[in-house]
Amino acid sequence: MRKRHFLLVLQGVLVLFFLASCHRRQAEVPVVPKDKLPEVHVQIHRYGKALFSLPLKNFQAGLKKIKPEFLPFLNANLDDTAHVNQLYRYVTDTQILYVYHQTMKKFPELGKEEKALSLAFAHLKYYFPHYSLPQVYSYVSDLYYEQPVMKQGNTVVIALDDYLGSRFPLYSDLNIPLYHRRCMVKQEIVPDVMRTIYQTDFYKDYRPKTLLDHMLEEGKKLYFLDAMLPQVPDTLKICYTAKQLAWMEKNRKEVWAVIVRNRFLFSTDYLLIKKMTQPGPFSDGFSHDSPPAMAAWFGWQMVRRYMQEHPKTTLEELFKKKDAQQFLDDSGYKP
Repeated sequence: MRKRHFLLVLQGVLVLFFLASCHRRQAEVPVVPKDKLPEVHVQIHRYGKALFSLPLKNFQAGLKKIKPEFLPFLNANLDDTAHVNQLYRYVTDTQILYVYHQTMKKFPELGKEEKALSLAFAHLKYYFPHYSLPQVYSYVSDLYYEQPVMKQGNTVVIALDDYLGSRFPLYSDLNIPLYHRRCMVKQEIVPDVMRTIYQTDFYKDYRPKTLLDHMLEEGKKLYFLDAMLPQVPDTLKICYTAKQLAWMEKNRKEVWAVIVRNRFLFSTDYLLIKKMTQPGPFSDGFSHDSPPAMAAWFGWQMVRRYMQEHPKTTLEELFKKKDAQQFLDDSGYKP
């Protein structure tokens, strides 16, 4: 009986915790009813797969055959022997071939990614009806991890070999920091696409000066992910571990007190701003369990609170706001 009573109590606590978490999440993240979302179907055109599947004996003819679908990659004179030979050397390079085969093992198909992108683009079209949705391509970049997603014009390009998992051996061979490798997972593809779209098409040309200015800009970017990816966990939006996110939630008041007490909010010190906004293993001066980029997290919460207090504010209006001090005051944010 005692055991049964304990299990019932535990079940009740878990239910309450779940409901509280749902309520908190719904209050923070804008949710669009499914029946109001436009219908969007995204196809990811797999240039890497098409290129490496070409028969080497008829390589030039094969390039011409796939050119119409992959103009962003093949918009060149394919009768130019030098250009064709360059591509031939690429597809026969031993290391690149290894990376390609590992990519195909990890991504034999992209159905889940296409479905997730379709949902994200539906939200994008809901909030910005006149926005022209881009065509999406994937390729093998030979581990160009500095820029896993690129957008130019109406084209988004995803380097699938930058999402092979934190334990992929060549990542450590390239001395990619562990904190960066944690983000090189397939679950980050769609958040990275939406980050790139925000940075390319929605970020207003503006040079933030103070740490508070940077907080606001980082907060707007993360809130954009809230709006486009309401179903995606916060850990993926900001690339924190669950442990780091829990540490930030638990210690937010103490960290904020340090920031306010030292007048960091109004500092223009480059090194301080870099330390508070850039990726890293943890935040210098705090526990090794702490997350990096604390200013980004605080800016995110500030924007969430502002949008709760001002529900009629559109995303377009939000992105235009530049007075960070006034924004903080109007948000009423206090950790």
